Amino acid sequence: MHKIVVHPGSAHRDDFMAVSILLATLEEAEVYRRDPTSEDLADPATYVVDVGMQYDPQLSNFDHHQDSSLPCAFHLIMQHLGYHEDAQLVYGWYPLMSMMDVKGPHKTAEYFGVDASLLLASSSPIDGYILSRFSQVQSLGPENLIYRFMREMGRDLLSLIELKKIRLERLKQEAQVVQVDHLKAIVSHIDDNPKLAMELYLRYLGDTSIGICITPSVRGKGWELMRLKDHKDVDFREINGDPEVRFVHANGYVASTHTMLPVEEVIALASRCVAEGQEHRSA
Repeated sequence: MHKIVVHPGSAHRDDFMAVSILLATLEEAEVYRRDPTSEDLADPATYVVDVGMQYDPQLSNFDHHQDSSLPCAFHLIMQHLGYHEDAQLVYGWYPLMSMMDVKGPHKTAEYFGVDASLLLASSSPIDGYILSRFSQVQSLGPENLIYRFMREMGRDLLSLIELKKIRLERLKQEAQVVQVDHLKAIVSHIDDNPKLAMELYLRYLGDTSIGICITPSVRGKGWELMRLKDHKDVDFREINGDPEVRFVHANGYVASTHTMLPVEEVIALASRCVAEGQEHRSA
């Protein structure tokens, strides 16, 4: 059985995610939150993560604190397992997480041109609770709820990479980009998790004139129309009250229809929500 040794004390996203990925990929493993011994560092069957002052994949040592040029331990593990490049493509939060861990919130905020307080204010209380629970344990085995949660989370993260890559290729083949007044809209008929990989498809298209996404709704039997990147010229409140429209959000960024109207009809609805040269209500 493999061992995973990770630092004691306060847990962080980096070590938590690194351990989760290892639990997802190793057949059997025990987790220990303590400082590593010399025997741990010399044993390839013992993964020493985010502690130990060594980066040596052949010996399963994955610390970054001794070398400022290295990314976080989670990235080192992902590189070792061959998932790093795909994770860079699929997960928008992936590069930010390493920067936050290695550089800290102030340098990260400076890089993105925002105030550090914005990054700190966006921290999730869910993250805090889970990390605090992980901080309180000294060891974890398969019988432990946190262990099972981390293993399933790791498996889900890795499987989602593949699912998004497959969906991106499908969107390239099946989705349409149509003109809607002076803007464009993506129209997709895929009804299984309709928004899956849509952000990747938008990045692939690289077309700044796309302001609307039209997909099957997950709340009802009609279409969902969504404003992209809070485009200033799109406001779905313009079709509020139309007999074909089931729902319009009070801020005008999303709407849905009762039924799957013919594509030309839902595009006509979307066109009514596009205004050029007019000052729209901010959402």
